[in-house]
Amino acid sequence: MTLADFNALLEEHNIKPEVEPQENVPVVDLGIDSFEILMVLGDLESAAGTSLDLSLDATVGDVLQKMTAAGK
Repeated sequence: MTLADFNALLEEHNIKPEVEPQENVPVVDLGIDSFEILMVLGDLESAAGTSLDLSLDATVGDVLQKMTAAGK
């Protein structure tokens, strides 16, 4: 998964982060609602076919790495 793919997923859910997603930005610092974060992570886990096992301080780069490792 690329940063562009991640941004497209946010757009698909009509989520507008307050901070521009970059690989070094923690997901919780994007300024999006926690429910929206859960929706996006749920979609990502469904696409990966496995739990991404992310911590609360996971960065956008961590998410991208886990998705790439899952073959997505």
